[in-house]
Amino acid sequence: MSSSKTIEELLLASEEGTLDPADRQQLNELLRRDPESRAKFARWQMMTIALQDGTPAPSKNHAHASVVPAETDRKVWAERQIYRWVIASAAALLIAVTFRWVQLETRPSAPVAETAVASVRTLSDEPTSSGVAVVTQLVDAKDAVIHDASGSTSHSLSVNAALNPGSVRLESGWAQIEFLNGATVVLHGPAEMELVSAAEAIMHRGRIRAEVPPAARGFVVRTNDMKVVDLGTEFGLEVSEEGSNVQVFDGEVELQVDEDQPQLVGAGKSLQRRSGVGIGLIDSPMTPERFVDAAELQRLAETQENERYRQWRLASETLRKDSRLIAYFAMDSPLKGQRFLTNDTVPRNADLDGAIVGATVTRGRWDAKPALQFKRPGDRVRVNVPGEFGSLTMATWVRIDSLDRWYNSLFLTDSYQLGEPHWQILDTGEIHFSVRASTEANGDQPSVGPPHYVALSPSFWNPSLSGQWLHLAVVYDVENATTTHYLNGDVLSVDHIPDHQLVRTTRIGMASIGNWSTPLEPDEHFAIRNLNGSLDELAIFAAALSPTEIKEMVEHGKP
Repeated sequence: MSSSKTIEELLLASEEGTLDPADRQQLNELLRRDPESRAKFARWQMMTIALQDGTPAPSKNHAHASVVPAETDRKVWAERQIYRWVIASAAALLIAVTFRWVQLETRPSAPVAETAVASVRTLSDEPTSSGVAVVTQLVDAKDAVIHDASGSTSHSLSVNAALNPGSVRLESGWAQIEFLNGATVVLHGPAEMELVSAAEAIMHRGRIRAEVPPAARGFVVRTNDMKVVDLGTEFGLEVSEEGSNVQVFDGEVELQVDEDQPQLVGAGKSLQRRSGVGIGLIDSPMTPERFVDAAELQRLAETQENERYRQWRLASETLRKDSRLIAYFAMDSPLKGQRFLTNDTVPRNADLDGAIVGATVTRGRWDAKPALQFKRPGDRVRVNVPGEFGSLTMATWVRIDSLDRWYNSLFLTDSYQLGEPHWQILDTGEIHFSVRASTEANGDQPSVGPPHYVALSPSFWNPSLSGQWLHLAVVYDVENATTTHYLNGDVLSVDHIPDHQLVRTTRIGMASIGNWSTPLEPDEHFAIRNLNGSLDELAIFAAALSPTEIKEMVEHGKP
């Protein structure tokens, strides 16, 4: 690089077309780092445009200026105004072009951390998630849980759940687990497999079938006395009290026993190491039918899905006859081509049908069942629920894509008058439920009554739940003065409502599912509170359902 060149020399070379790569790099660096150089660049370009546009030079004979005819004077004045406008326009254009040129031409090949956005953010501001694998199928799975690496906590497995390092246990059935490196493992219970990293697991008992594409080569599965390194293949591994058995169905694996040298084992080969028989491997029969692969597991999953959908329909037919129901939207009728949401209570009350606005039809919990998706600020279902009630229970299946609004609506009454409920999820992952305890201020008349009591659940949300079907329920119990939040049938929190904030007569009126109200401002602006996700089945009861009843709804409806 010719480091001695000035900005003026570089600009002149650029204009003359003689700028070599080294000079161009120096010019880029000056414009990116030095504000004064950027200002000189803009002035240089403005001067060039002005000269090209023929801006008239000042008169050399000012003494004769007064005898120039008025028409000529006006013509010169007009021309100068045009030139001034051209220069001003050019200046504005050049500022924009210079800014964009600096952005595009001077950006280095590596990402630049100090951008306008990055300068006000820190790494701690960026959303994060965790996990080394994902559960993608659960078929007839019983007592499927994962214990964390410390063994102190455990939770049930669910489809699409991210898994951190820990021990996965399955008493029966199958679980398909996809490691982040690309390997897919089908775990057959009873089994226990420890997740070590995104590319390694330890098999303690049971059977697995691993499918490892080329991109995931090097995937490792260990036992207490054996190490299997997959080289881009498909293999089965069984660990029992009798010992360990490796069967290679396709490709080859690298097998190492204790401190022995690794050996390659090709397709069609089955080797076993028996417990307590000494060191070494022996040939054993191939039994591929004992190891379910991903394709067969998919067929089993489809059979299970059809059966669960059938069981839900039977339970739904019973539920819609419950005399405590205020409204019930099963979302089981064909939704495509219609813009109303049927109220499915028996006897049927068509006046409770909802009007679908913007929301689109999507896949529900099962392929055979639709649901409604809410994505845009205007998406909602409008309902009108007359009457007065006491206790309330609301329950729904929801699939959340993200919590990117301050308030993410489930069911909100329009004007939130005395006795009306609001049920929504905050961007923090807390579930918000309240019933207004005071009248609304009107003109000179102030609001009468205490502020509402907001029952907030603990935060349940983390990004790994995105795309999963979750069952949410809230019970507003007037008799016991409590609000109880539920997640997947389990109690999240119980709030005791102070007596002066307890509303004994509730009402709904005009309301929205998945959003809030209609535009109330003169310019038709409204708060963005739509749910970013989907809803499948919504039930509203004029009663406080018991924990057992909430649990039954989950068991009958879980996908």
